[in-house]
Amino acid sequence: MLDFFQSFISSLPSGSLEIGVIIIVAGFLAFFARLFKQPLIPAYIITGILMGPLLFNLIKNPELIKILSEIGLTFLIFTAGLEIKFNKLKELGKTVTIAGIFQIFLCFIIAFFISKSLGFTNNSLIYIGLIVAFSSTMVLVKLLSDKREINSLHGRIIVGILLIQDIAAIIALVLLGSSISLNIILISLLKIGIFVLVAFVLTKLINPIIKTSAKSPELLLLVAMSFLFLFCIGAILAKLSLVIGAFFAGVVLANSAYKTEIQGKIIPLRDFFAVIFFVTLGMQLKIIGISSLIFLLVLICIVIIIKPLIIMILIRILGYKKQTSFLTANALAQTSEFSLIIAAIGFNLGHLSQELFSVLILLTIFTISLTTYLIKYEKKLFKIFSWPLNLFNKFGSKKENLEYMENQENKTIIFGCHRMGSLLLKEFEEEKKDILVIDYNPEIIKSLLQKKVPCIYGDFMNPKVLEKANIEKTERIISTIGDTEDNLLLIKKIRKLNEKTLIFVVAKRISEAKKLYNAGADYVILPQVISGTYTFKLFEEVKKNRSKLKKLKKDHLKYLNSIHNILY
Repeated sequence: MLDFFQSFISSLPSGSLEIGVIIIVAGFLAFFARLFKQPLIPAYIITGILMGPLLFNLIKNPELIKILSEIGLTFLIFTAGLEIKFNKLKELGKTVTIAGIFQIFLCFIIAFFISKSLGFTNNSLIYIGLIVAFSSTMVLVKLLSDKREINSLHGRIIVGILLIQDIAAIIALVLLGSSISLNIILISLLKIGIFVLVAFVLTKLINPIIKTSAKSPELLLLVAMSFLFLFCIGAILAKLSLVIGAFFAGVVLANSAYKTEIQGKIIPLRDFFAVIFFVTLGMQLKIIGISSLIFLLVLICIVIIIKPLIIMILIRILGYKKQTSFLTANALAQTSEFSLIIAAIGFNLGHLSQELFSVLILLTIFTISLTTYLIKYEKKLFKIFSWPLNLFNKFGSKKENLEYMENQENKTIIFGCHRMGSLLLKEFEEEKKDILVIDYNPEIIKSLLQKKVPCIYGDFMNPKVLEKANIEKTERIISTIGDTEDNLLLIKKIRKLNEKTLIFVVAKRISEAKKLYNAGADYVILPQVISGTYTFKLFEEVKKNRSKLKKLKKDHLKYLNSIHNILY
């Protein structure tokens, strides 16, 4: 069978259809990875292992694949730059800045000296330290978005720390590509300073060009690509890595008014070429020996135990509660796509041996895969580790005292005040004193505090939140949480405390609604069913009286503005 595949690949036109075979295999493995709720990057690297010399050795034109992988690397860094907005940098608070910088430094030092004690020397120690220090922006932003936690307090802290890490990673890439001497380092940092200055100036000039280009989707893509390769060429002429140029090209476009449109055009290209980059990494892996396997286990322990512990202690010291510090640390327990890039650069420069390179890639595959489960079961993990975390209670939690309680017997409790929750709050406006809002978005809670709406920052998983909410004396509870598993658990907790209270919950599907009814919900709200019924009635009204549509539109805008004013 193997001979058949090898002869089949060798019979293909040189290089042209090898890429097609790579995409087919990667697509097949990625499909099954997604089916089992796994991240896709490990699937791509496994594709490289299967097709590379480690197993079937099916690729006969590696140079072409390598060139395309460099384009993939360029796009990866470019889209990382697209996330760096100058106003975001201004918004980074002391907590994120201190936690991000100290976390990188402490993780680097620990990995450096543990590796040194195990016999590693010279440049390899620097690469190991950096690879352990960084976490995956791509994976975490996706997972947090899927769980709708990107705007939660711990979600904001995570994204802020990732932003600090990405900037540090870019600086590291510049220094790793230079000779390790003070003069060379200073010159490299000066070049970065010039790039930053050019990027800042261009952000002021680029909008008219992008605005004109945005009239044509094809032209917008071409102009964005032109900026990308213009910066890459500039970086090469300045004797810097092309990834530096790609990063700052992204920064320039991130600060334009058309960032979202550009991302929409670039991301499909990035995803395609990134597949080839990760496959190429897999093709370079070799079988590791027993000593390397032991070192891999040591690094895994540093990444999933010591690194989260460092982050958790830092966040706790800076004044946040144990749940926030735990969820932040738990999410950052992996290495990064930047780690893969750093490893690839170190291997190509001859700073890393084949064996160590394979260890570092395997470390990233394992920890990124594990992250899916760590975030999926984060609340259960917090419950398990909640008691040991009491050791850090002496640090206090002055940053999370976000609550306003007007009385202790609220008739209605609303879990989640975004979208549907804000609509309900508008309708209950006259009964404001008898309502309590519980939400996990600090910005929403701060807005409610300003308006003297009774509210608590937190979620139902925290027993103290339910205790403060005084569930036993509540007449009705409304959950706008979209996750069925969370709602099932919420119903269970409420029924233990109060069997008589009315429970209203939200579901996305009819099958989910049936589960919630069986669990004890009094009524399940299906927004899509309700909106469909309402929309049909609206069409019938307008069909009979078209002039009524203008009044409906005016009233609707007025209503939307009143809802917006409640929260913002």
